[in-house]
Amino acid sequence: MIEKLNTKLRKKRIKKFVLISIIIGILLGFGIIFFIGKIKNVSVVGCEFYTEQEIKEKVISSIITKNSLGLYLTYQFKNQTEIPFVEKINVNMISWNSVEIIVYEKVMVACIKYMGEYLYFDKDGVIVESATEPIENIPLIEGVSFQKMNLHEKLEVKEDGIFEIILNISQLLSKYQLDLDKVSFEYDKSVTLYTGKIRIKLGKRERYDEQIAELSKLLPKAQKRKLKGVFNMENFEEGQDKVIFQAEE
Repeated sequence: MIEKLNTKLRKKRIKKFVLISIIIGILLGFGIIFFIGKIKNVSVVGCEFYTEQEIKEKVISSIITKNSLGLYLTYQFKNQTEIPFVEKINVNMISWNSVEIIVYEKVMVACIKYMGEYLYFDKDGVIVESATEPIENIPLIEGVSFQKMNLHEKLEVKEDGIFEIILNISQLLSKYQLDLDKVSFEYDKSVTLYTGKIRIKLGKRERYDEQIAELSKLLPKAQKRKLKGVFNMENFEEGQDKVIFQAEE
């Protein structure tokens, strides 16, 4: 009886020893991985809105994410990011000490201002982000009445066809890399563009491809010369060799 009891006690001790050994082994393993996996080299690609340093600080922000494997696994199972203006982030392990952070920023074509907030929308008219301050190179749309303005939902406008015009202008500005401050719709829905001390009157049309293509040639020259005034392109037609510029003091 005593011998059987001793045998059971020995088995319990062995099981306990084995369990403790496994736990210690796992902890040592994690400790070794954490030690050898400390991130030393980081490359960031795909970011324009944020600097590389800002992305590093936002992504590598905890004990787990300071380890290459921890960072990799975190973003393997993380479908969304809480970083404003960023759609998704992927992480590649280059080596135990080196990682590559790939940033997919939200594509914004323009914004509207509502109750002190700037609401940024994409090419489909969906509001993708909001901010209290304007972002450079994203034009502000004025003079348009909106019926619905909810984050992650499509903007709804009162006037038929007006949103297609907004998208046409916004995409052309992006295509030709024109840095404008504002796109204003007048009472009759004619369009005026603003950049610095220059205004561009485009008039009322369904599409503005020819005008903005020509503007992409004229505007950089005017900005280089620091001109102040108005480009009158209301009656511009493709192939026209002159555009009226009214200088202002």
